[in-house]
Amino acid sequence: MEHFRRRSSTEESTSRLERALTGLTAVRKSSPVRGAESETDEHTDSNEDIKGSLGLNLLHAVTEPLIDFIFVHGLGGGSRKSWSKSPDPYHYWPKEWLSRDIEFSCVRIHSFGYKADWDERKESVLDIHDFARSLLNEIECNPDIRRSKTKIVLIAHSMGGLIIKKAYILVREDPALKELASRIHTLYFLATPHRGSDLAKTLTNILRVSYGQKPFVTELDRNSKSITSINDSFRHFAEEIQLWSFYEAVPTNLGIKHAIIVDKASAILGYAKERTSLLNADHRGVCKFDQPTDPNYKTLRNAFITTVDSILSNVSQTMSETSKLQHHRLSQLTGVTEPPVDDLSALEDIRVAGSCEWLTSKHVYLSWRTPWSGTRPIFWLAGNVACGKSALCSYVINDLQDRNLRCSYFFFKHGNSTKSTIAGCLRALAYQMARSDEAVLQRLLEVEQDTPSWEHWDERTLWRKLFLGCIFQESNPLPQFWVIDGLDECQKFTAFLNLFTKIPSYLRIFVTSRITQEVEPGLAILGPLVEHYQILTEDTTGDLNIFVNSRMDRLPAGDLEGQTKLKERILLKASGSFLWVSLIVLELEQAYSEEGAEEILNEVPTDMNKLYIKMLQSVPNNGRPTRLARSVLMWALLSLRALTLDEMQCAIKLDINETVHNLSKSISAICGQLICVDQNNRVQSIHQTAKIFLLHQNDQPNLAINKQQGHARIAEICLKFLAGNSFRGQRLRKMKTASSASAPGTELADYASVFFSDHLQKCSSEDSTIWDLLCGFLSSSVLSWIEYLARTGKLYHITRTAKNLRVYLMRRIKYLTPLSTQKTILETWINDLIRLSAKFRTALTISPSSIHTLVLAMCPSDSIISKTYASRQRGLLVKGLIDKTWDDCLARIDYPTHQTSAVAHGDRYLAVAVSNGAIFLYYRDSIQATFTLSHGQRAKALAFSSEDLYLASGGLQGVKVWDLESRTELWAFDTTYQALTLLFINENTALAAATQANSTIIWDLQEGAEEKRWQWTDGNYGDTGQQIPHQPPGKALFSPDYTTLAVTYRGLPIYLFDIEAELYIGCCSRETSTLSGGAENHYVIDSLAFNPSPEINVLIASYGDGELAVYDLWSSELRYRIQDVYAHSLACSPDGRMLVTGSSRGTIQIFEFAGAEGESLSLIYRINAYEDGIRGITFSSDSLRFADIRGSQCRIWEPAVLVYNDMDEGSQSELSQAISLGPNSVGMLEGPPEAEVTTMCCHSSRDLVFCGKQDGSVAYFETNNATQCGVLYRHAANIRITCIAYSEQRCLLITADESGRVMLNKVMVSQGRCGAVKSVAEIRSAESLTALLLDTSGTRLLTQGKRSAEVWTMEGKKVGLSIRFNDDDDRTIISHPLHPENFISISRKDIHVYSWADALETQHLLDEEMKALSLTVTPPSPDHRRDLQLGNRSDVSPHQLSSRFIVNFYKSSPSSNPSSASALLEVWPASSISTSSPCLPPISLSGFDSLASKIRQIIAVRGSLLLFLDMDLWICSLDMTTFALSKQGAKRHFFMLSEWQSSDKGFIIEYSPARREFLIARKHKILVVRKGMDFAEPWLAS
Repeated sequence: MEHFRRRSSTEESTSRLERALTGLTAVRKSSPVRGAESETDEHTDSNEDIKGSLGLNLLHAVTEPLIDFIFVHGLGGGSRKSWSKSPDPYHYWPKEWLSRDIEFSCVRIHSFGYKADWDERKESVLDIHDFARSLLNEIECNPDIRRSKTKIVLIAHSMGGLIIKKAYILVREDPALKELASRIHTLYFLATPHRGSDLAKTLTNILRVSYGQKPFVTELDRNSKSITSINDSFRHFAEEIQLWSFYEAVPTNLGIKHAIIVDKASAILGYAKERTSLLNADHRGVCKFDQPTDPNYKTLRNAFITTVDSILSNVSQTMSETSKLQHHRLSQLTGVTEPPVDDLSALEDIRVAGSCEWLTSKHVYLSWRTPWSGTRPIFWLAGNVACGKSALCSYVINDLQDRNLRCSYFFFKHGNSTKSTIAGCLRALAYQMARSDEAVLQRLLEVEQDTPSWEHWDERTLWRKLFLGCIFQESNPLPQFWVIDGLDECQKFTAFLNLFTKIPSYLRIFVTSRITQEVEPGLAILGPLVEHYQILTEDTTGDLNIFVNSRMDRLPAGDLEGQTKLKERILLKASGSFLWVSLIVLELEQAYSEEGAEEILNEVPTDMNKLYIKMLQSVPNNGRPTRLARSVLMWALLSLRALTLDEMQCAIKLDINETVHNLSKSISAICGQLICVDQNNRVQSIHQTAKIFLLHQNDQPNLAINKQQGHARIAEICLKFLAGNSFRGQRLRKMKTASSASAPGTELADYASVFFSDHLQKCSSEDSTIWDLLCGFLSSSVLSWIEYLARTGKLYHITRTAKNLRVYLMRRIKYLTPLSTQKTILETWINDLIRLSAKFRTALTISPSSIHTLVLAMCPSDSIISKTYASRQRGLLVKGLIDKTWDDCLARIDYPTHQTSAVAHGDRYLAVAVSNGAIFLYYRDSIQATFTLSHGQRAKALAFSSEDLYLASGGLQGVKVWDLESRTELWAFDTTYQALTLLFINENTALAAATQANSTIIWDLQEGAEEKRWQWTDGNYGDTGQQIPHQPPGKALFSPDYTTLAVTYRGLPIYLFDIEAELYIGCCSRETSTLSGGAENHYVIDSLAFNPSPEINVLIASYGDGELAVYDLWSSELRYRIQDVYAHSLACSPDGRMLVTGSSRGTIQIFEFAGAEGESLSLIYRINAYEDGIRGITFSSDSLRFADIRGSQCRIWEPAVLVYNDMDEGSQSELSQAISLGPNSVGMLEGPPEAEVTTMCCHSSRDLVFCGKQDGSVAYFETNNATQCGVLYRHAANIRITCIAYSEQRCLLITADESGRVMLNKVMVSQGRCGAVKSVAEIRSAESLTALLLDTSGTRLLTQGKRSAEVWTMEGKKVGLSIRFNDDDDRTIISHPLHPENFISISRKDIHVYSWADALETQHLLDEEMKALSLTVTPPSPDHRRDLQLGNRSDVSPHQLSSRFIVNFYKSSPSSNPSSASALLEVWPASSISTSSPCLPPISLSGFDSLASKIRQIIAVRGSLLLFLDMDLWICSLDMTTFALSKQGAKRHFFMLSEWQSSDKGFIIEYSPARREFLIARKHKILVVRKGMDFAEPWLAS
């Protein structure tokens, strides 16, 4: 980082400072020497307080502060006056000099002022303690300092030194300020009277007579009590900070005499670690300087630099670790680990020194290289094949880097899967820009925080999200340069150029390409943005000459004349081709005589293809050498990325069963010098033209490469490899990284895993051999393949593989018989791979091996992956899973007491508005609300800005704009009428709304004021014959580009308006007679949608009679119509490919835009569901999922069909002979939703589980098959059961509901069934109950609410008085494990012990450490509290009984993401909580404190084993005894699915140690998880 650069010398840095201040010194008076402080300056701002403001004043802010300097003045001084030699702003050196000094680029600077005027003519009650407390309060309350983790340096003059000492004492003595105390790093004392001053007594006497007493002056007396007290206290803390003391060396002119105000003995503390120095100045002059070259200033500045270096050296390691984590995350997101330095280095090696310099002599290049020059930002260099364009690119890159300009670069390579795509280029550029600019890095890391990788994004998504929405939004950008080589080798040449039309002014782009037919249209696309230059022969002649000269000593030429002739012959035949010259020079180097060289030159053709033929003829034309050459050529030319030498050797062995040693030396000879090995040991052709030649040549038939057959052969080898024992055996060798796959024969693992499907889709689909190999792989090795991809961080390739298999299947269908099952089998596998990747991506990332033991148990029983592998694996068993097939619905979010009203999807968030005015926001892969906003009334419209910076919500009479970073309301606008549609415009600086008042409104979001209003009904409709509408519109919608407004009215067509021109432009109608003025019946339009793609300019409308109509926006003509859709809601995918519709019956249909111009619709998927009508639908920004709202529920969908149709457009030509697979329909017929389980407890037999439900019913389930057996009894209808308990001694089932009603019923259990239910008692509580607790004898019951707890007999009689809680803290109550006659109440502040007999307190144990915690107790669900201690249970072993612990989990309660909460886990041995003596502190689990924040909820404590659910939804365990001794024992076992979470109280989990099984409530049913503890991995490894 910039902060950790190597320091320069003092002289160098001082001269830099002087240069930086040159402009500022120019405004000073001409006199180089300033007079006394009373002098004035004509440039001084008369309105500025010369003395300075009181309190803490920010003088200079930096982007990334690491240090805070705080200047504190002395007696009679001021926050500005003390640090300024004159009123001239220039002399205010902490503000003007330090802020411009590069050595302090990470330092934020403040000045503190306080009222220390000794000459005021009134008394003062203030003393040093008061000033110190004021300083401390200012620091503590300053938001910039408080929110950062900077180190603090206090710099004080005179009495200010005593103040900072006292402030440091105060902060060290206050436990609440421990964190702030740790941040104070250094104290600077400038002439501070540590032992007082003799002159202070004289001043005190003067003040007593003339001005009134000042306690702060009296305290300056020599060895005053105040100073003595400060020194006595300060010495105890001084060892932990750095101290610098400076003393004055020049007497001060006091008028009647000259004297040292603070002598050296008083100015120095005398501590061992103190650093001291003199300043050649008087008492006032030690902190005032005339200019930066003042020796005293340089002395002080150098000391400051020493402190800065010391701080940075301490934080550099932490910052370095943070930087490593950030760059690791950047690599994960982009899939890029470094810039393409290999390509650059190879070109630098080729380029001869002195070549390419002709480019810098061109004015057009120099103008382009100059930032902010106003010249065209794109420099397009075009040239013939092999004329040195790539070498020129490397030269430009070096030129820009030498000038310290931020340069990102990319080299396109045709045929390479990562180097030929726009997406690959954009990810590489984004990576490099982030590495070179910290601001860009931070912005990128905030994009899609929950997305594992951007590698599956297409170029449009990358450009929109990363560049337009993020990088290009930088407010203070620095110039950036892109260098892109081989643009003509890009797969989508024109599409890339279209992106360039939207680049910002600070970006300069240098591109090269061959002279092709696409160049002219490309120049037309870029228009005035591009400067085109075509390489001329005379441009490269000099470079060719330099190259030949550099090799001349190796050529067969004698004297200078002979060398000149040879060179001239070479250059004459070269025709400007560098490649030709380099190949000929290479061949000439093998000649031994001038005659041999002459023969070569005479025979060698000048045409490159003919030269390649000649080179290829050197390869033997038959036998073993030919087979070897053919194998190398096939792999080198057809591989999707360049293979390493090890991979190539493995591939050759698998292909032709030959082991080739020293391949790096022999490969060129094997292939006639047409294949080479680069610096990174990767095998590739010598040039792109050579690759093209080899793929198309027929002159050497034995070496000709048939692409389709070659891809088939490679696919065959990869599939055999993946299905073989060597690949599957890697798991047995406990492979941990991709690099560890180095066992013999496994070198091809990475390439085969990633690219086998690419070769599969490129080979002939007629070949049944490939099909058989594919089936063998899927049925034997797909789990090992998934594990490999998970371990190497490449899970996104699962979805990519599924897409490729889809392409293969579409082409193979025409070769299948009508009765063939191949189509169904492969289609099912494709669907399974997509669903598995989406559903289990997070779990597999955390634990790759879980694919074998855990993931399979979670897959639907009818899925092909489960049918194929479940019977082979002995892993987790889950009873009660009801899904037999994959559910396209990823998640359901319920709002039990509210109706949904609006939904919107942004880049990061999903927003759902409900009827009470609340707006819930969720991260993409979470169903837990991240935070909630309150609109105040039902929001009917929602809209996100780009990057999700803002959210707009519209209600019946108002619009609000929310800042999503601070999660606060930014603006509120009154609209009187409802806003029908909202759209952020003008780069998020304005918001547009169309209202039911027939008007549009634009608000300026910077000023918060209305900017413009347009009444569209007042416009000129001309002679169109259309009536001017006056009634309120039904629907209105802006086009995504804010050019068109569509409005609907009852009984009228759709009106279209040009927004910019504010003109009516036409109407859309299904009835042509209406267009001519006829009166026809127009059905109500239920929904409108614009296609956002600029290539598909259509409007879609859904009519009340069920018809869906597509209109052309240019002509307003009806282009397509389809009946019986009944779409109540419409949404177009952001990529413009899909339309999703939702009906009033809950049916969802997905259409693909078809036709030459996307004007028609093709149904590809239907989800049949007869439920509540769909009120709204919204697509995610990546077009791969959508969300709908219906009734009181939001559903998130990710049908596999969306992934199928997300194929790269470059592969469409492969589908020209493909057969469509036709639309699919899936049924999701659901009855009325059943009541959820809200609490549960187990019977002692563990065969039964009692459950309370949301509707007030109490049911029981069998654990053997996880099925409900019956309902035992009911509370009042629809009154939720909040807690439940079962007394085995009395056979009593006790349930409490949210009204405070407690029912005690006797339930007889026999042979796994519940018999008669008999009411025993009923209790009424004044508040809703959160927990029930039974004593071990089964004679007492404790009921707990938020405010109190009460003890009852089993007959319903109250025992003693209510136990009142004196605070609002959550409180956990448990039975005492060792004293069954007592129970314990624990909160964040204290512990109380009570008696079961009379509910009276026996011991109040206040833990001061707990009291100091600013945390709240977040215990598990109320019905789990009994698991926080060991009861007298028969299923607990004697060993467990002897190891009893009490656990409390404390976690703060932030309003936002729970993962950010601070947490603390406290553990006590049960024996440490006595009924008669103070409790001991909790035991230390050293090293676990930092991990406590990863705990989501506690499940149970059994013996020394703590079971908990972590933030990644994994069930984990912690052996507290083992961890306390060795810091080991924390393990993860299995993961939960997010849909198992209850609607309102997290996960409801019970653990049965006797059977080692978990019982989990899921909606209205339960799940029984067995063998969950058998799988174990170290939790800390995560």
